[in-house]
Amino acid sequence: MLYQTEQEHCPECGHQMEINPAYMTWCVNCNWNIYGEGDQGRESASEKLNKESGEYSSDRLLEAFKYSIDRSLPFTKQSVFTYSIALLVHFSTLAILGVAIYFFSTNSTWLGILGIALLFLWITIILPYRKRLPGRVISRDEYPELCGMIDEIGERLNVPPVDMVIISEEYTTYNLHLKRKKRVLVIGIPFFAALTLQEKIAAISHQMSQFAHPNISNSSLVERARHVLNSWIDTVDPQDSGLLYWVVFPLIILRLLLFAIIAGVYSLLIKSMRNEMQRVFYIADHEASETAGSEAVLSLFLKSEMEGLFAHTAEQVAEYQYNKELYEEFRKRIFAVPTQELLRIQRVQEMNDTQSRSYHPPMKNRIGLIKEHWAMIPGYRPDGAKERRINEEFRLLEQSSQKILLSDLRGN
Repeated sequence: MLYQTEQEHCPECGHQMEINPAYMTWCVNCNWNIYGEGDQGRESASEKLNKESGEYSSDRLLEAFKYSIDRSLPFTKQSVFTYSIALLVHFSTLAILGVAIYFFSTNSTWLGILGIALLFLWITIILPYRKRLPGRVISRDEYPELCGMIDEIGERLNVPPVDMVIISEEYTTYNLHLKRKKRVLVIGIPFFAALTLQEKIAAISHQMSQFAHPNISNSSLVERARHVLNSWIDTVDPQDSGLLYWVVFPLIILRLLLFAIIAGVYSLLIKSMRNEMQRVFYIADHEASETAGSEAVLSLFLKSEMEGLFAHTAEQVAEYQYNKELYEEFRKRIFAVPTQELLRIQRVQEMNDTQSRSYHPPMKNRIGLIKEHWAMIPGYRPDGAKERRINEEFRLLEQSSQKILLSDLRGN
């Protein structure tokens, strides 16, 4: 879709700006309005402190990795702190069961009733640990080329074949660790529909690298503690979705205090792992760059910001009952994005405050590391025939995925 552009002067520096009604107006010269109106809200003191401490930790890692990529994950004082918090969570949860058993052993009717309530609370906290798979499992027999490519990338990174490949309708890709050390790769078809084959290889390489360098968050003790804390948060959530909303409504102050304590412990657990988890991300970025080429990784970062464009495309395609080509339309709109809008996204990514999560390195640092160790020639590139077969399998996955998405949007 093409739009006519007009021009006006920047109110900050007077530079001439191109105006496209379909996209944000911003100044290339001084970055005026690069975030859009209202996107730069005030940060609280705690948010600012957390951001600054995260950036400081990430900057130190970046400086070390500029000289050489250290793939080791040393056991540090922070690791001891992480395990200590995890043990505290487990002992606190077991203490509930211990108190319930003690109440049962008394002859008091009221304590017995309280013991039953504590027992139900303990069961509520423990049971949600079971993970629900986020999508549909694909078999190696149905998609041999895709699974073969994942295995080849894993072999290059010294990772055994994954136990399961799942496709979903999410605009992302990530990995999961299930019970019995099963490794799962989750591929979001909307996200992969936006990528070229080399960009797909970069995305897969990034996840496989994390399997090759498991961090402390994947240890059974810590992972279990995170799930227990999530169950606690769901149970005492101040919103009306919490299980105890109606049971302890009169004790709302106590409930809010309990929620604050649990959220604080969870925050401490995540912060204690931040340094190691950011190290894993830097290693994964570097290995993805070596495998798919640095250009593919930077393009992957850019397209990861186009979830909003996909959602808008999906809504418009769903309005026409007989339109079935969602992903093809999405690719056309990506191709039609103006150069100035792509430049705006790149500029935003290169700023420190684009740190998406507390345990992710700032995007500016991730891009800086890739440019510091630039890989011009990909370490892995399928030949033309294999590339056509892989693209055909992705086309089949797209057809089934867009049927699900359009059906949901149309309410069928």
